[in-house]
Amino acid sequence: MKQKKSAQSNTKIAIVFFAFLAFIVGISIIFKLITVVRAGQFDSSKRFTLTITNGKNIEVISLSPDSKEISVFKLNDSVKFAEVGRFLEIPIDGFIVQNSLDLNQKVDSLFVKTILNYNKLKTNLTIIDLLKLTMLARTIPESSVNVKMVGDVNGLELDKAVGRLASDTSIEKDHQTIRIINGTEVIGLGNRLARLVTNMGGNVIIVATENSSKKKSVILYIDKKTYTVERLQKVLGYEVAKEENNAISDITIVIGEDKLNSLPF
Repeated sequence: MKQKKSAQSNTKIAIVFFAFLAFIVGISIIFKLITVVRAGQFDSSKRFTLTITNGKNIEVISLSPDSKEISVFKLNDSVKFAEVGRFLEIPIDGFIVQNSLDLNQKVDSLFVKTILNYNKLKTNLTIIDLLKLTMLARTIPESSVNVKMVGDVNGLELDKAVGRLASDTSIEKDHQTIRIINGTEVIGLGNRLARLVTNMGGNVIIVATENSSKKKSVILYIDKKTYTVERLQKVLGYEVAKEENNAISDITIVIGEDKLNSLPF
């Protein structure tokens, strides 16, 4: 009887132990999933643009969940991978580097390959991001995939193509007027930012230069903090503040000297 009770007691202890172990493992998995989701870059409701390279060729893929379109820009070898965003003057949200990737395939198939070879990628995207991108790409018909070969074209022709194929409809719907002030001694910086903002879908009405340098970069807005303000903040990395007395524009972007070493445009 004692041996039987001892065996039952040991069984109960083992069950409790394994139940506790399963609970700890389950909690760990949940926390890891939460961490992965929070680290994600892709917002399935907004335009998302990423660069992909296999070491030889470069593609920029821009997906618009709102308009159900995909734009693919194929670049020649004269453009460096790290300078693609500045060359096209559009914000780059993600990147993928993998030497064995075949870029001559459908977008959804390309994303599937990146998932299967995720451990070999150099990327800022999580595997959850890639799964979401794959699912989105599969909902977009082939007729809505626009492929553009980008060769040696001038800035105006390039901006026309980029603005048509990669503008953010959420920014366009905000209908916010934007003023850009160059508060640095770098000539042409305001116009460069204006190209970026316009290609994003923004309505730039004024580009000006301050008489005296500004130390701090800032995005100023009136009324309320719109999606356009939030998107500009994410792309530029500037602080955001509300201002009361501005009858010229809804948003004012001041380029200061503090961000000269980290310009995305």
